[in-house]
Amino acid sequence: MSDILGFAWVLNLDAELEMAEPSYCARPRLLAQLDRYGQGARALLGPRDVLLDGSNPIALGRTGRAWCPTPRAIARMAKAGVEPEPHPPLSVLHAVNHRKFAVELSLGLSEQRYVEDRGELDEILRKKERAWLLKRPLSFAGRGQQRIFGQVDAKQSAWIDASLRRTGLVIEPFVTPTLEVSLHGFISRDRRNELGRPCVQEVSDRGVFRSIRATRTGELLAAEELRLVDAAEQTAAALSAAGYFGPFGIDAYRYSSDGREAFCPLSEINARYSMGFVTGFPRHPSELSLE
Repeated sequence: MSDILGFAWVLNLDAELEMAEPSYCARPRLLAQLDRYGQGARALLGPRDVLLDGSNPIALGRTGRAWCPTPRAIARMAKAGVEPEPHPPLSVLHAVNHRKFAVELSLGLSEQRYVEDRGELDEILRKKERAWLLKRPLSFAGRGQQRIFGQVDAKQSAWIDASLRRTGLVIEPFVTPTLEVSLHGFISRDRRNELGRPCVQEVSDRGVFRSIRATRTGELLAAEELRLVDAAEQTAAALSAAGYFGPFGIDAYRYSSDGREAFCPLSEINARYSMGFVTGFPRHPSELSLE
């Protein structure tokens, strides 16, 4: 039926916050930010698709599709009278979008760790005098991060304790990327995966997405592209093994270290749609099916 009528979309760009805290309720300021941020996500919709929002509360006969098929997204579809397309269960979505999943692939920065104990974290911070970046395991667009330069102050300490009471933290050296890239893919229900083309992303200094385009000839070194594709293949295999199917993307970057250029082939995994999917994948979402 969706081939005729198109999909009924839920653009729940705050999916990670829901997965982190099921009782989460978006504040008006965040909703306004997501509405502005979500304008670009509408490129995911095909010509016959509709967006489930205030202007389209009912979409009978269509198949439901979400940015990420969390329980709230599925509930919104049910309210609109549509059946969701096949999707992984919440337990799988939570596991593969949790940053611990990416850390355990050991494709990121060599000193990257996932920690759950304050003592272990403090030991890492004391062990080497350098700048560090702390990340909460379920966040997006640069949210849920803390930069540590030198001693941890009282405000940072409170943030760390609050984070560790709920879950762990990713700690990694703070570096400044000089080229940020991504690679998108799609995993079918029979575990086959298809990769797109490498893209260059522009993000703010806090990690908020701004724009994306295909890489230009020579912009990404051959060795870097090989490592990026290999990381995407390993990620796809790990996602499939965990029971995930659907769209995904990985982020990577080139950075300067001790006066030399280095490359991190995996900084983030997004097991969902993303702002760059339409640019980075050879087929539009309207041409993809999980039936």
